[in-house]
Amino acid sequence: MSYQQLPLTFNVPITAEMRARASQSSQHQSNADKSRQVYHNVLMVLAVEYYCQCMAIETQLEASSVWNPALQLLADTAELPLKGLGAVQCCMVAGQGTSVTVPAEAQHDRLGYLAVGLDEESREAILLGFCERLPGEGEQFALQHWDDLDGFLGKVEELETQSSPTPPALTQLSQWLRGQVAQGWDSLETLISGQHLTPAWAVRGPAGATEIRDNALIKRGKLLHFEGMSEAIILLISLESELAEETDIAVEVQSLDRHSELPLNLEISILDDEGHSVMQAVAKSSEHIKLRFSGQPDEMFGVKVALGSVSFIEQFVI
Repeated sequence: MSYQQLPLTFNVPITAEMRARASQSSQHQSNADKSRQVYHNVLMVLAVEYYCQCMAIETQLEASSVWNPALQLLADTAELPLKGLGAVQCCMVAGQGTSVTVPAEAQHDRLGYLAVGLDEESREAILLGFCERLPGEGEQFALQHWDDLDGFLGKVEELETQSSPTPPALTQLSQWLRGQVAQGWDSLETLISGQHLTPAWAVRGPAGATEIRDNALIKRGKLLHFEGMSEAIILLISLESELAEETDIAVEVQSLDRHSELPLNLEISILDDEGHSVMQAVAKSSEHIKLRFSGQPDEMFGVKVALGSVSFIEQFVI
């Protein structure tokens, strides 16, 4: 098939390994049309993954819904999550190579859309264009109105800049042991009472307590507000109440009422003193996610909580 070509495109060879992964995923579908759809979706995602690797863009390939047979049965989605930035939708170029198909269920929670042509005869995928906001309604969009791949690279650069703000202030955990807690970190009771909630799991303690001690632990929390969410979530830090050669620390993210599920693909990461992720967890139908580790006095670490293109980073020293 010949495609309408924008100035900057990218050709990806469809390898035997790509075809094998696509075939394996499609075999979970009993309907022939759905099986073929899943096959194409996997090929598109793998092609875009290959392109991102070439452009040094970090992805989370295994977090894509193309590997979930139940989700693929219910919806036609082919998104590739980009680490810490959000997901880009991989869209089939249809017709005579002049229109792009974007299923209705894939028209939200995306940083943008990549048009992908599949030439199975030549065993090649062609990345043809990018669109940040769909021009109109429906599921078919004219490729001529899309930007070339420079638009995608520019969007990624913009989001990476936004997700790398000025380093936040350093929170000294040793001061927590002396009852000196930095502004913004509160007990669970304070956080809950501020939201007018009285859940059964709320920790009991004396009014006005500067920290909550539970089994020799100090727990402090901070509310995080993500755009589009009606309620905040809580970032919780727990540590032993006495400083030792090795201090056990737990970092947890949970819903405010602890009964609601966290947003899908919400990610929590532990960063080393150079900002590199050393531990991480991703919410999958979870009410809370927790990471545990230990550190030595004066050791620095960071906590990053990310949802799509928005992230919060807190820096600590033990």
